[in-house]
Amino acid sequence: MSAAPRKLSIALLVAAAFLGGVFFVSTAANLGGIASLFRSADAQSDGGYDAAIATAEDLGQAFSAVAERVNPAVVQIRATQLVQPSTRRMPEGLLDGLPPGLRDRFQMPDGGNGQPFAQNGLGSGAFIRSDGYIVTNNHVVADADELVVHLFDGRELPAEVVGTDPFSDLAVLRVEGDDFPALRFGDSSALRVGQWVLAFGSPLDVDLSNTVTSGIVSSLGRYQGGGGGISNYIQTDAAVNPGNSGGPLVNLRGEIIGINSAIATRTGYFQGISFAIPSDIVRNTVDQLVDSGTVQRGFLGISFGPVSPALRRALDVPVGAAQISQISPDADNNTPAADAGLRVEDVITAVDGTELADNRQLVSLISNKRPGDSVRLTYNRDGDVRTATVRLGRRPGDDVIARRSGAAPDKPEDGESSGSRAEPASTTWLGMTLQELTPRTAQRMGLDGDVEGVLITNVERTSEAFREADIRPGLLLVEVNRQPVQTVAEAQSAIRRVGDGETFLVRLRDPRGSATFVTALTKE
Repeated sequence: MSAAPRKLSIALLVAAAFLGGVFFVSTAANLGGIASLFRSADAQSDGGYDAAIATAEDLGQAFSAVAERVNPAVVQIRATQLVQPSTRRMPEGLLDGLPPGLRDRFQMPDGGNGQPFAQNGLGSGAFIRSDGYIVTNNHVVADADELVVHLFDGRELPAEVVGTDPFSDLAVLRVEGDDFPALRFGDSSALRVGQWVLAFGSPLDVDLSNTVTSGIVSSLGRYQGGGGGISNYIQTDAAVNPGNSGGPLVNLRGEIIGINSAIATRTGYFQGISFAIPSDIVRNTVDQLVDSGTVQRGFLGISFGPVSPALRRALDVPVGAAQISQISPDADNNTPAADAGLRVEDVITAVDGTELADNRQLVSLISNKRPGDSVRLTYNRDGDVRTATVRLGRRPGDDVIARRSGAAPDKPEDGESSGSRAEPASTTWLGMTLQELTPRTAQRMGLDGDVEGVLITNVERTSEAFREADIRPGLLLVEVNRQPVQTVAEAQSAIRRVGDGETFLVRLRDPRGSATFVTALTKE
């Protein structure tokens, strides 16, 4: 064979071998799944990016779905209070020698012309029933003379107060109508730190209604109070500002798991920490306000404080334990704690098996129960671990602290006749309802036995007494037209001696203090 054909044959063989090798490697790689290792870096990057975007978009879609569901039930609350101007008085003799006109300037009432002026407040709320019931904060509506609710659909409706509860800082309003969109309550006890939540309300300005902010549950069981009220809060980083108070905090199911109530701030505005009242407390309080206008809470009948580090080590008790410092009676003069065998200096460590994380947690755990409920307390006495079952009493003053206008009187307890619980004599005049301050009534209010006067149980919001004389339920009427009064009959007699159309003075007293103040009324 000549050289040329031989070279051609060799070249063909080499080419065939190369092609065969390439086919084998490619086939083996595909059969073994190795080909994916040779895909471009760009292709891999694009796939991860698309997946991340899809996940983020899914979360955004969830937020939007919650907002569309919740916003129609969120309302803006505008509260107006008529403020009586006070007169600036200089010390006696300091103005002597000044011209009359200049001297009069120092006696001018605040506000210039001496006329009442309107002070406006802004808050939020949410429908909890389709027949017009709205939950909000007590501090949103406290002392308001007029309440107007602005709905998501643009309507403005006047609202009335169904009941307020300063202890938990909650209130219930109602507007006329039906078929309102309402929100359900979720289970705040099932919340976990890190869970997504959304806050709704009207921060800072009336034009910012139905603002939605998102965040996570930052912490649970924040006990911010000093023991004087519900102090168990949900902490979130959802942006909340003045005006958001009373608005709902919801989970991704659109359920109320808290009511926005406060912020931790050094500027007066949001700095990343906000607090909400848990829904289990809200639901218990709201249900009672809607049903009866009052809130009854379980009462253990003790004063308590934290346990010192040294005593904690000596007794081997948790950091949240509560040491009993005093045992006191409830509104009916019972001593639930003492009746169960508890003593001063006992250290409570758990309630119904829940170990106290903070001594102030005891307030929330007991107050969220009702009189007559039984709780099992775990406590330490001189190193011995014991348990006691306590039948809770009734907190003094609850019937005055949280009351709805025209609320029905308490029903007789089992074993008592209606005659033994008859309400004291009462009457209504000038828009005020007066009631005898009997020893039993004083005891129920937690007052000393030497407190005297006539109890004001209700004041009509449209009356002169409410709007111009600053008279509120819970005050004691002690003088009418310079005449001391201790009974309803004495008050009636004193008012009869005032001529029609005449203005007269009344002296009032806060029953929980010694200070009195004088205001004026005009007889119709």
